[in-house]
Amino acid sequence: MPTHTADPRPAMPTQAADHRPALARLAPAHTAAVSVATVTAAGVRLSLPAAIAHVVDQVATVHRSYGLALAVLALLVVRLLTEVAGVLAQLVVTTRVTTALRQRMTRHVFTLGVPGTRHLLTGDLVARLTGDAAAAGSLVAARVDAAVAAVTSLGGLAGLWLVDWRLGAAFACMVAPVLLLLRLLMRRVTTSYGEYLERQADIAARLTDALSGSRTIRASGTAEREIRRVLAPLPELTRAGVATWEAQRRTSWQVDLALAGLRVVVLIVAGLGVAAGRVSPGEFLEVGLYLSYALGFLDGVDTLVYLADARANADRVFDVLAERPRPRPRHIGAAGAGGLPPGPGALSFRQVSVRFGDRVVLDAVDLDIPAGTGVALVGRSGAGKTTLAMLAGRLVDPDDGEVLLDGVRVDAIEGPALRREVAYAFDRPVLLGRTVRDALAYGRVDASDEEIEKAITIARAEGFVRLLPDGVDTPLAATHLSGGELQRLGLARAVAHGGRVLVLDDATSSLDTVTEAQVTRALTDGLAGRTRLVVAHRAATAARADLVAWLDGGRIRAVGPHARLWASEPDYRAVFAAVSRPDEECV
Repeated sequence: MPTHTADPRPAMPTQAADHRPALARLAPAHTAAVSVATVTAAGVRLSLPAAIAHVVDQVATVHRSYGLALAVLALLVVRLLTEVAGVLAQLVVTTRVTTALRQRMTRHVFTLGVPGTRHLLTGDLVARLTGDAAAAGSLVAARVDAAVAAVTSLGGLAGLWLVDWRLGAAFACMVAPVLLLLRLLMRRVTTSYGEYLERQADIAARLTDALSGSRTIRASGTAEREIRRVLAPLPELTRAGVATWEAQRRTSWQVDLALAGLRVVVLIVAGLGVAAGRVSPGEFLEVGLYLSYALGFLDGVDTLVYLADARANADRVFDVLAERPRPRPRHIGAAGAGGLPPGPGALSFRQVSVRFGDRVVLDAVDLDIPAGTGVALVGRSGAGKTTLAMLAGRLVDPDDGEVLLDGVRVDAIEGPALRREVAYAFDRPVLLGRTVRDALAYGRVDASDEEIEKAITIARAEGFVRLLPDGVDTPLAATHLSGGELQRLGLARAVAHGGRVLVLDDATSSLDTVTEAQVTRALTDGLAGRTRLVVAHRAATAARADLVAWLDGGRIRAVGPHARLWASEPDYRAVFAAVSRPDEECV
């Protein structure tokens, strides 16, 4: 199990701002509903002070106007209904935007493929997909609220000017320092909270790493060391969290003090207006209401902090979406785009080179795999075996050279057609679906019962599948499989998939020697005529192949039968003497 001592956080591009405007378009109708309801409520709210002031002045002059009072009551009812509608619409838009972000992020991660996700840590991605996406989903409603609050504040300020220009002037003079303080608060909170999220993701990535190797940790007695490693970023997390609250603490009291002073000054000016006869008693009440509206945006420090937090979360989601996949070359050959004429499954690699960053994994590889043969890829860890195997089904594209299936470049074959013809079985298969049957038919939903049964037999899985409570209809959640049983079901899935080429990426490493020999024999007999490409770490696996392609440092060193290479090449024998774990293989 890898143990990270350096900061494992992935480096992400800083292109998030380019994606932010797209948030509202993820749920346009519901965003419009939120906007309409919120704006309507704000308009009603701004109409109330003047109406209430008229009622108060009429009462003060012994005039009764039941019609005006009923109008005020109607406005209160409309305000209540629109605010309730706005809250419900906000819940819907937040849910829809969060769902759309998660779907888009999941789809994008799969689009990036193997090369594009090598630097993205699983724990960090999970944190971004769950917590960060949920917080980002609330950003649309929060922005609408903030925008309407700003408009309401301007409306309140306009109301002050209409009552008495001196009130508006007093407000304008006192509000400038408050705005500067709020801008400082937003900048400080956004920066510190963004760092806080990074530290959280760091811990999540380390924990995911530790959980994947929990058995190794337990067997090695290194639990305490792993706990220290997982929690190593905790002091930085604490520091970032404290910095966030400290920034809010340092600025909030200053904002509150400035706002209190602003209220006092405006009300003093209004009181002097009443004494001078410029402002009526009803208008004095109107001034108090408009003043609260004018200060609504500035008084909502918590709202602004929440907006800054949501923006920091959204940036982490947008960073993933800003990742650009490696260009997938397309070549239009004689067969045309997507064309793949019938063929036996001959596979050819022509001057193929693959680079991951600055590292050359495959260097000008030439290899021809005759149709219907089984070829074992052999080499030390990092020689490029798995990368070469992934080229066949375009899990990775070469930077140079070409890969051909029956004479047609694989980059000229449409994805679905290529997937039908090239099947994979991996060393650590993941079963997907509701039942065992679903897992075996995954990627080929039209597989018949006979094909599934045949695949199970070839993979030598019929013994333990028969013992499952409901056979192939047993829910996956109710199965408790060993590593070898899991590998055999992965093999069965690849066999049931069909196609011309079967790629086995160390897919029998968890089987004992006898079972592996039985499975290999069954594959050879049951899949006669199907090309097999096998990543081999065992000498016995290589010996059962028709040919061996020996890779050394990203190049093909020799191609031939295992027996001949074993007898004539000491370095070839040394490959198996120094065999390392399959998960260390370069991918």
